[in-house]
Amino acid sequence: MKLCLIIPVLFLIACSPADPCRVNETRCSGAVAQVCGSDERWTDVMNCDEVAAQSGGSWSCQKIVDGSHACLPSDGGAR
Repeated sequence: MKLCLIIPVLFLIACSPADPCRVNETRCSGAVAQVCGSDERWTDVMNCDEVAAQSGGSWSCQKIVDGSHACLPSDGGAR
């Protein structure tokens, strides 16, 4: 009987987010800007390397004035 209780608990632990977050929180993960979804999992929203490939110049994930994160020019060049 105890095994019947342990298995569901282990399943729930295994399925929980490894790196939980608060909904709408943002962060940089290397060159990628991420946002926390309603499932409390990080989702990639912008890859700064891809932005650079399309726009030219050097771009990096940075914290902006409102505290969120986005890809911004890192070389000071005009866009």
